[in-house]
Amino acid sequence: MNSPANTQSVQNLPWRLAAPSCVLPAGVAENCAFFAPHYDEIALAFFETEACLAYGEADVPPGLAELPVSWHMHLPLDLPWEQGAARVAEVVLALKARAAHLRPTAFVLHPPQAPGDLAELARLLAARGFFDKRDFIDQRGPASRGLLVENIEGRDLARHWPVIEAADLGVCLDLGHMLVHGQEEFLDLPGLFGRTHMLHLNAPDPQKPARHASLSLLDARGRALMGRLLGAFAPGGVLVLELFNADALSDSLRVLLAAQGAGGAAWEANG
Repeated sequence: MNSPANTQSVQNLPWRLAAPSCVLPAGVAENCAFFAPHYDEIALAFFETEACLAYGEADVPPGLAELPVSWHMHLPLDLPWEQGAARVAEVVLALKARAAHLRPTAFVLHPPQAPGDLAELARLLAARGFFDKRDFIDQRGPASRGLLVENIEGRDLARHWPVIEAADLGVCLDLGHMLVHGQEEFLDLPGLFGRTHMLHLNAPDPQKPARHASLSLLDARGRALMGRLLGAFAPGGVLVLELFNADALSDSLRVLLAAQGAGGAAWEANG
């Protein structure tokens, strides 16, 4: 397994490049095996609570640990916040256990509406040993920063910022969400990039903006914001091409590598 501390990317980027585990019309294991030679990390897309709690050895087999990649987990989009933070904590801990043999180095969280719920979740996870440094040995900074709060919609990241600072959590910035919801002011949050350990790269689909599309569809505003994010993102962080079909993923990889090969200047171009 590649050590997350190793900043030498398979694609010769200054960051660890990741692909989701749900791109091909196949299972988690098949997707991971297919993409492992071309990416440094796999994002375990555990998007549905009940389906992922039901995963067994056949879904996340022990042999995946032999692949030459590191791992992180995207927690479910439908976490049962209506049942309280205690129930959400149970789900998070159970899903972490499902993938324990892969030693995920980070867990991406869509935050709840109420900052108090996020604070209570962080407290409960800490009390249950979720942030044991032995599980996050390669995590830069405190182990608590292995829980990455993602910007989703509205002013969510700013609303949760006092809790993120108090609990010393990490951040995942999603480019497409920032563009759709006009969240550029998040870049002014104090100490943002010191906590940002992951970027999700995708463009809003012109036909359905909430849907992730290839980076080739970024407009001038999107290319400029991409340039700002990459310019501030520390080497060794995780860059996820968060696309869910093979054509969009391969096209986005081509666009990213071409832009980086041009020293990033391509993000400012109009073409």
